[in-house]
Amino acid sequence: MKNRKYKILVSAPLDFIPDLKDKIGLEMSVVYGYGADKEKTRRLLQDNDFDAWMVSPCPTYRVDKEMIDPCLSLKVISSPSTGSDHIDVDYAKSKGIMVYALKGTREVEEIYASSEYTFTLLASAIRRLPQAYKAALEGKWRESESRFRGRELHGLALGIVGLGRIGANLAKYALAFGMNVLAYDPYKRAEDARIEQTDSLDELLSKIDALAVCVHLNKETYKMIDDRIFAKLKNGVYFINTSRGDVVDEEALLKYLENGKIGVAALDVTSGEITNDKNMHPLIKYARTHDNLIITPHIGGLTFDSERKAQTAAYEAIKKYLTEKGEGDAIHSGNRIKSQR
Repeated sequence: MKNRKYKILVSAPLDFIPDLKDKIGLEMSVVYGYGADKEKTRRLLQDNDFDAWMVSPCPTYRVDKEMIDPCLSLKVISSPSTGSDHIDVDYAKSKGIMVYALKGTREVEEIYASSEYTFTLLASAIRRLPQAYKAALEGKWRESESRFRGRELHGLALGIVGLGRIGANLAKYALAFGMNVLAYDPYKRAEDARIEQTDSLDELLSKIDALAVCVHLNKETYKMIDDRIFAKLKNGVYFINTSRGDVVDEEALLKYLENGKIGVAALDVTSGEITNDKNMHPLIKYARTHDNLIITPHIGGLTFDSERKAQTAAYEAIKKYLTEKGEGDAIHSGNRIKSQR
């Protein structure tokens, strides 16, 4: 590295990874901003000549023009996440700032938390585990059995939309439990011959007992699971979403939860996570009074193991770009986001 230490703002959580925190402190001049609100973070950016910003994967604000403009020295923004919808990538690019996320990198292929959690939600929905737990705490026992009678996973047909890392791993787990797996992905082919891959999304809808959405949010996938898609599913289907809330038309989802077309939905994401009042979100309000919706607060990737891998990869991408100026083999090509798809 040069004699001058590069200066970095770290607003991603690092306290539970002390060795990585120490490493960054030795190699760069660091200002920690984890937990700072939008205004405090903006002041930090305005008052410091940061070369890099390692952002939180789930900030309470969007990394947009208002946050980027105060720091004229900023060269690179890196997020320890596969998604990048919390960053205005196009605006950053227009300012000559490189943006990194983990989608498409070698490192992300070794992260399993979100894949495992998607399968956990699938099993929880089919067996209604959170609702059964709540009943037990209320002193209700086998007299509640009619509410919680589920299905065996073995023999059920699971439809997976998206055969990227999470979708492909989910397929492996489902096959291990004896499920029949169908998948739709126009860009990837299934590696396992036991997976029935369809040529269209519509083709698998009437065949499946459960549907899991495992896609990256972009213009193509925005609200792709809409009223028309839900209407073609079997009655009583299980629906799982661990990608992003905006891949689903949530008004349509509520409609089919209310009329029973969707037996149980399990979500780790909703729309408007960054800015909206969660207490007032229609899906959360519905879940308070209904047994057929499970919602968790976007914790699919929240494990010590996965976050260590993600945070390390995000930092190493920053260091490599700054020290090698992004030239040659400075970064894996899948790691560089040039524009929103």
